[in-house]
Amino acid sequence: MTAHAANDPTMNLEQAADFMHLGYKAMKDLVDSGEVPALSLNQKLTILLREDLISYVREQGRKQADKRRARNQPPSTTVPAIARRRGGKLTLPNLDAYEVTTSPQRG
Repeated sequence: MTAHAANDPTMNLEQAADFMHLGYKAMKDLVDSGEVPALSLNQKLTILLREDLISYVREQGRKQADKRRARNQPPSTTVPAIARRRGGKLTLPNLDAYEVTTSPQRG
């Protein structure tokens, strides 16, 4: 772990990984994929802004919360008139009253 001033707005990859509670490789992968903005000054030094990391966490947290909310939504309570649910089973209505018998009439 590297020493880092809490009020410093910039950090290197190692400090950013520590800040995000990630391994160095995972942090580098986030930067290399472009998910987290960073400035590569040379092959050995990459600088990240603390506010960008906070924004990334905030954005990802909101996306995950939205997914969890959508997953936990109760199913629609409107059941078509053609079918009713009783005890978790789908029960079709009795259609006998609607049947029309067409028997030939003899006269």
